Amino acid sequence: MSQKENYDGATAGKVLVFDESETVSFPKKFKEAMGTGKGLMVLVHKDRLIKIFPLESDKVSYLSLEIGKLTNDFLTKLSQIFKKSGLVDLLFSTGVCLRGTRCFYECYFDPEQLGVTEDELNSSLSELAGVKKVIMESVKK
Repeated sequence: MSQKENYDGATAGKVLVFDESETVSFPKKFKEAMGTGKGLMVLVHKDRLIKIFPLESDKVSYLSLEIGKLTNDFLTKLSQIFKKSGLVDLLFSTGVCLRGTRCFYECYFDPEQLGVTEDELNSSLSELAGVKKVIMESVKK
């Protein structure tokens, strides 16, 4: 028996095989540590890093803002729009980031928390200085 079998450290790892089946299996200990049977998997392109977040619901929305010219108060104004819309608990956010020469702000959230319609949120975000494009869609299983 290896010493690691009973070791309860700060992290856990498993080698994954990416094949044609598109199936990934997780050890029981991983599922237990997540505390739920559902998770959101996000690939962060610039880091080539996959992150998994525990979910209570399988309803998740993705929001992407492509930013043309980043202003000094962009994040302040964005936070104000989010707060007015009831969007206060994000599952994941990139913050402002670059992918190549393009600038983005992306996040994932539970759409049930919105106090406005998605169209109203989209409209408010489209009017935000510097925003070139707004994409909002449901994340599929």
